[in-house]
Amino acid sequence: MKPKNNLTTRKESAVMSSLNISSQAHIASQSVILGDVTIGADSSVFYYAVVRGDEASITIGRRSNIQDNSTVHVDYGFPTVIGDDVTVGHNCVIHGCTIGDASLIGMGSTILNGAKIGKHCLIGAGSLVTQNTVIPDGMLVIGSPAKVKRPLTEEEIQSIYKNATDYVALSAAQFE
Repeated sequence: MKPKNNLTTRKESAVMSSLNISSQAHIASQSVILGDVTIGADSSVFYYAVVRGDEASITIGRRSNIQDNSTVHVDYGFPTVIGDDVTVGHNCVIHGCTIGDASLIGMGSTILNGAKIGKHCLIGAGSLVTQNTVIPDGMLVIGSPAKVKRPLTEEEIQSIYKNATDYVALSAAQFE
């Protein structure tokens, strides 16, 4: 029986599985990926990361990296969308949110349901982006709760792209 809000029930979600991982993605054998998950070319999922699309879908774009011990998860009605050239640092929790292209999520940060991170954003290490927060494009965001501090410089934006590119090379070398 479908619930009135047309969302999947927990029992139904247990059998939902639709992995679509690019043959050019680099996935550590110690990571866990399950459910409705799409991962683009040249993206990577590092050691002990968990990508669990069991209650909604997860989409990870091209050249993005999910670093060690991070968790990418969803909630009913809250899919996770991670754009192209995104870095998710070590020990992050990315939950039912949207992260725009060429953004960097610092180590130990948490992004909660319904949050929308614009493109070219840098979320400082240890930050907590609370539910339904919207971060405009091109911003430095830090704190718990996270607050916009200032626009990023062009040099900072270019360093985000460089980080993503460096991780493409690193993952290709490590996961051959």
